[in-house]
Amino acid sequence: MLNRLLLLLQVLFSPIFWKQSINRFRFFIHDNVLAIPQLASLGSGTTISPTAAFAHPENITIGENCLINHNNRIYAGPNSKIVLSDGVMVGPDVFMTADHFSSSLSNTAEAHSGKAADIFLDRNVRVGAHSVILPGVSVGQNVAIGAGSVVTKDVPANVIVAGNPARVVKKLP
Repeated sequence: MLNRLLLLLQVLFSPIFWKQSINRFRFFIHDNVLAIPQLASLGSGTTISPTAAFAHPENITIGENCLINHNNRIYAGPNSKIVLSDGVMVGPDVFMTADHFSSSLSNTAEAHSGKAADIFLDRNVRVGAHSVILPGVSVGQNVAIGAGSVVTKDVPANVIVAGNPARVVKKLP
């Protein structure tokens, strides 16, 4: 018990602890608290976790009665949009990017790989935990995306997709 208390005190007085804590707080303020009011549109009845983060929120539209869960990263680009229609539910730890997300370190305005393209999720889409949705994807209504899926291409309405890359595993009635 004494060893744990000493370790806790050591951590609390560590410069690394305070540096990381300040960085985490700055990230929360910038990518969540300040980003939410900048969303292009936010429908009523929508719940957004305090650990969700947004990039280029002015290019993100979220419909009514949606759920943006814990640790979601929803990254539009400066020239690409993300639209989540009414009733979209996003599980924890989901990553969506409509940007090429691959900038040169020496010239951050220049992409060196990937593509930037809009993402559209139609009504009543369910995105499973730890899924990834890549640029240019359009998902039809009433779709369930299995946990851990990587969605690389368009998904038709009324299906369940899963896998890496995500494929249709079942058609819904």
